[in-house]
Amino acid sequence: MRNAISVTALSEFVNEIKNDAKEGVVKYGVQLDWKSGTRSTVTTLPMSIGPHTISRDFSWEIDEPRQLLGCNHAPNPQEYLLSGVGACILVGFAVGASVLGIQLETLKVSMRGELNFAGFLDIDPSASVPFTELNYCIDVTGDGTDEQFEMLRQTALKQSPNAMTIMKSTPVKGELIINK
Repeated sequence: MRNAISVTALSEFVNEIKNDAKEGVVKYGVQLDWKSGTRSTVTTLPMSIGPHTISRDFSWEIDEPRQLLGCNHAPNPQEYLLSGVGACILVGFAVGASVLGIQLETLKVSMRGELNFAGFLDIDPSASVPFTELNYCIDVTGDGTDEQFEMLRQTALKQSPNAMTIMKSTPVKGELIINK
């Protein structure tokens, strides 16, 4: 156990995936239910890891600040997106440090991004709708060397499913169901 991460369990999971690639396929889902205005409640759907289904019973609120027509009751979708990318990088960094035997004392990841609402509101067709870029900062203390921490930074980014989803421009597909 290092940094409250079981390196043995990680090794066993890696071996399971090496023996059967289907064990490494993970499926996630959430459902958003509109409440009113810009407010919604998100509920996790069951998750699967390989053939195993895992019940996930979590929910949280999403809202916009008053300046963006919300009631400021919860983080907005962009803050959740930033937290999802930052948390994924943080997990990769912490797991990588544990595998290398590095004891972390502190680990913080800050994420920032900038949007232009002239694009979202279709005021300026040349304005970008997505974030123009995402910036992260990893602030760490522990018994690793500068070189080890830099290698962990690079690996955490490269192996972050959330960061790679954004960086590789994963297609978004959907459907519309109209109930009358």
